Amino acid sequence: MSQPPSVLIAGAGPAGLILAITLLKSGVPVRIINKESTHRIGSRGAGVQARTLELYDMLGFLPEFIKASDTALPMRRMYALPGGSEVVKVLPIAEYVEPTPAAPHPNPVSISQEVHEEILRRYLTELGGEVELGTELRTFKQFPDHVWVHIVKTDSAGVESTEITKVDWLVGTDGVHSVVRKQLGLTFLGETKEEQHVLVGDIVVEEGLDRDFWHYWMPPSSMMVLRPGTKEANGFRIAYTGGPEHWKETVPTRDEFVEEFYRVIGRRDIKFGAMPWVSSFKPSMRMVDKFGVGRVFVAGDAAHCHSPTGGQGLNSSVQDAVNLGWKLALVATGRAPATLLDSYSEERLPVIAEMLKLTTALHEKTVAAVAGGGAGAQDNGAFARGGALSMLGVNARGSGIVLAEAGSAAGAGGAYAEAAGVRAGYRAPDASGLGGAAARLFELFGPAAHTVLVFGGDDDARFTVASAVSRWPRGAVRGVRVLAAGQSAEGRLGGVVEDREGHAYAAYAGGAPEGEIRVVIVRPDGIVGAVGSAEVVDRYRKLIFG
Repeated sequence: MSQPPSVLIAGAGPAGLILAITLLKSGVPVRIINKESTHRIGSRGAGVQARTLELYDMLGFLPEFIKASDTALPMRRMYALPGGSEVVKVLPIAEYVEPTPAAPHPNPVSISQEVHEEILRRYLTELGGEVELGTELRTFKQFPDHVWVHIVKTDSAGVESTEITKVDWLVGTDGVHSVVRKQLGLTFLGETKEEQHVLVGDIVVEEGLDRDFWHYWMPPSSMMVLRPGTKEANGFRIAYTGGPEHWKETVPTRDEFVEEFYRVIGRRDIKFGAMPWVSSFKPSMRMVDKFGVGRVFVAGDAAHCHSPTGGQGLNSSVQDAVNLGWKLALVATGRAPATLLDSYSEERLPVIAEMLKLTTALHEKTVAAVAGGGAGAQDNGAFARGGALSMLGVNARGSGIVLAEAGSAAGAGGAYAEAAGVRAGYRAPDASGLGGAAARLFELFGPAAHTVLVFGGDDDARFTVASAVSRWPRGAVRGVRVLAAGQSAEGRLGGVVEDREGHAYAAYAGGAPEGEIRVVIVRPDGIVGAVGSAEVVDRYRKLIFG
């Protein structure tokens, strides 16, 4: 007999699916519902950044995801108008970054969100989960030790049935118009660009465009972009700003869009097929004042909306889910106090504020380039990506549940800034070329447990670490001794890996006095929780588990 769900997730986009996967991998029963009667179609948020790829690596389904993705970094072609056929400039969207042992997935990939979610649902099913379609959260009421939820299910005939049930925790990943956020009374601070609107969608291009490029036309005060990569063969993604005023309220049919394209661009050699999905939106930049109250939380678009410029929104949603997931798993299984969940808001609020700052600045650059027409578009600063947008610098610096090494600086910059070396609150780098329990460090990291990495030290120091690890709650930690190349060991600490190529010691043990022990505790979300000597294992445990 299956366990009743302890967590109800309302909304089955990437944030909800990743949260469900994270909890199920940690042994927490989950119910995930979606009010729509069918799964969402369309490419929508297609860019997946380097940090999200690392999290998918740790979650265990990256190979399948990469196989379904477009990993080529695109070039954009700018066309002269009128005529729309002459290429006036070819510019890179992002510069290629060479993978390293510490950062094996530094380049973004592109994948239709429809396919993205299909992969996540398959993985969810493998873990025993399932999305309940046509199932809507209407209201809820929370109490100190549970939440009552009012759910309405609609069957294929349109008949509704009501369910009142009790859960331990509720998480709203139910989008920009979130029922959970509104009923929780969270503010949604920011602005909506009422004077702007963007048409987005997918359309098949049967002939006339090279699929190896993104194609840009810049009519006066507008921009038309066709980018390859949808679920359909020969599919392209549409982005059109400055279209007819009435498209703010009603989206065009396929034929209306095609005629608008021919009229504005001035070329009819491009032959279009079906347009399976189209939508229109006004750019909004908003975020909550906190990510939860009591036993109810929000994540993803329910907590923040943004300009799609920069490709940060979907990725931020995934990172919300992973951050909340490991903490909620520890609390839901009784291994950590509920106060641990306070760190979810503490850590994600500055990240999302920084994300909105970055994407809004890019949005304004793009608007200025569009206003400048062809000349304005020659400045690739409005369109180039990479750098901080890879999200490898997204961190939890200053969090109350990270424990920095004595005497170390907190690290420069803000919530998107990378640190020099391994520091508490920043991403834990990978290291390849290992032998023993794993071939890479990312194989050791995962959502169900912390990883205590032990470098160097004598037998007494390592015994102290092993004893401290044994005092952690069952299943919440794995201890791993990292040996220098050629070194052997007796009395292993949970597991042992040999750093045969020296990458792990180069990344993690730099700066530690030779021969002294260095302990690095990596959280389930791949963030370094503590750095120091043997005593940090007990000190950090008390921060998390009380």
